Amino acid sequence: MSENSSKNKKNLIKKLKSIGMANEKDVLNMKVSELKKINQNEDIPNVTLKDIETIWIIQDAIETKGLWNFFIDMN
Repeated sequence: MSENSSKNKKNLIKKLKSIGMANEKDVLNMKVSELKKINQNEDIPNVTLKDIETIWIIQDAIETKGLWNFFIDMN
């Protein structure tokens, strides 16, 4: 898997907040149609494959209760 820098994580959180993804439950229940909303917002950069990969990692971390480790691991 590719590395997730602190800057990439912060940018992804900004994108998710722009469509109302504010908590763990929202992220776990996210649908592709919600990601398309980000691409419709001209003020926010489009979703990239790296963003989607990071979302999967976040979802996995939430399910395994390892979310804290995800955010402090700044490879």
